[in-house]
Amino acid sequence: MRSFLWRSRIGRTTAEKFWKKRHEGNDMRYLFFNEAHVIKDLPICFNEETFNKFLHNDLGNWEIQNQAEYVLEIDDVLVEPERCLGTKGLNELIEQTVVFTADYQYPYILPHLLHRSKAKFIKSAVLYDGSATRNLYHHLVETVCRLSVLSKTDLPKDTPIIVNRFVYNSPFFQYLFSKSPYFQSFNWLIQEPHEWLQVEKLYRPKALYFGKESWSFTRNLYNLGEVIPSKRVFLSRDKKLYTRGLSNEAEVIDMLHKYGFEVVYAEHLSIDEQVKLFQETEYLVALTGMGLIQQFFMRYEKAHVIEIIPVNRLMPEYYCQAYSLGIKYYDVVLGEDIDGLPMSSSNHKRYDGLKEYEVNVSKLEGAVLRMLNAPADKKVYGNFSVPFVE
Repeated sequence: MRSFLWRSRIGRTTAEKFWKKRHEGNDMRYLFFNEAHVIKDLPICFNEETFNKFLHNDLGNWEIQNQAEYVLEIDDVLVEPERCLGTKGLNELIEQTVVFTADYQYPYILPHLLHRSKAKFIKSAVLYDGSATRNLYHHLVETVCRLSVLSKTDLPKDTPIIVNRFVYNSPFFQYLFSKSPYFQSFNWLIQEPHEWLQVEKLYRPKALYFGKESWSFTRNLYNLGEVIPSKRVFLSRDKKLYTRGLSNEAEVIDMLHKYGFEVVYAEHLSIDEQVKLFQETEYLVALTGMGLIQQFFMRYEKAHVIEIIPVNRLMPEYYCQAYSLGIKYYDVVLGEDIDGLPMSSSNHKRYDGLKEYEVNVSKLEGAVLRMLNAPADKKVYGNFSVPFVE
């Protein structure tokens, strides 16, 4: 019923009218606050002029360009268990506890009204996550790094950290928990389903999601060993699982095989196997998608990346990530307009939500050759290069 109401927009419309958003007040104060431009001076100099124009137009509005990092202290907050959203009184929603704002999150109204008076009281706690860790991208970009800013306050190390049962049991949380004694050492407070928490002093941290310090903190948690990368990998996407793929993938694979590339589908590997693969990869050609977030695990001073993107699905995230991480080489090759292709086209499949697009193999081969022959003494982003100091 809830799903139907939400899809029909009845639930969303009702939630938008019921909940009053709060982001400041006398009961909210910053223990730590800092603003920074995390992608300042990003080079925009690619062979793909369409991508250059997109970056010039989009980065000015992209919210991570001018970010804030902080630890916010909030008095008397009710934390619901489904997404760990914080509320006050009858219908005030604390905006800093909302993770996804493009498709805005709201607490479910009826459970809130029925259970808020039965909440378990807690003196103080840090709010970690109740929804972002459902995939690896948001786990790495938005969630783990939050813990990095706690050291910039005088909060006791044993302050409970709220994580709901769904996130705690997720493979991404558990994998990091198994690898990092430091991550384990936090005083994790697991919020069970149907368990509301009334917190007298709630602390909400936020890091600079694409900041170098945030990336470094998160990477160090994984205790990655020293690996000398040597693999050449084409990171594709399983068309049975995802809605985008290459119509001429066979030709792309044939071309890449000439240069020693192997084909990999990250979704077919365990998390441990994926981390190991990216650590061992020196040259990566990848279809755009969440699998590319794992360039995070590459050895940055050796890493070379080419991203293939449909011309109408341009995204700045993975380039910004590569630049922020200090990856040695990054380039982009654009494919067709994935939505502009005729449904009747015999060259492109349209079924079960799958949309295929084509990439020019000769253009991609030229980009691969530039990558393989890139100067060892420079870092390169498209046609922009700077001296490389190891």
